[in-house]
Amino acid sequence: MKPAVTLFIPILFLFSIARAELRMPNVFGDKMVLQRDKPVKLWGWAKADQEITASLVGQMVRTTADAKGQWAVELKPMSANAKGQTLVVKAGEETLTYEDVLIGEVWVCGGQSNMEWTLRSTRDADLEIQSADSPEIR
Repeated sequence: MKPAVTLFIPILFLFSIARAELRMPNVFGDKMVLQRDKPVKLWGWAKADQEITASLVGQMVRTTADAKGQWAVELKPMSANAKGQTLVVKAGEETLTYEDVLIGEVWVCGGQSNMEWTLRSTRDADLEIQSADSPEIR
């Protein structure tokens, strides 16, 4: 093995140890909408056997990551709320914060490829975008 490769592998290993361990799937993010009146499941990964806390709208739930670092919690059903909330997930010194989270109706639509059509691509897009006033629609 060449000396440069021999040096590179231990350095790569150190960077992998130093990276943040607490994470959640990309389905969670700022400005998301969580389904109202139903239990809300949150899940992700952290260091093995690490305690996880999640808080949203006055609820705080705790769990411990399993030996593989996987964890999941469930929040109690919440009423619709059009005021943006903050979801905070903590594991040790690490914190994930999701801002402007709404509780409301979540619809998953599927069908034709034209469902990807953006407002910017429509007739009179500039006028429609300028007059749009529905911040609760995400």
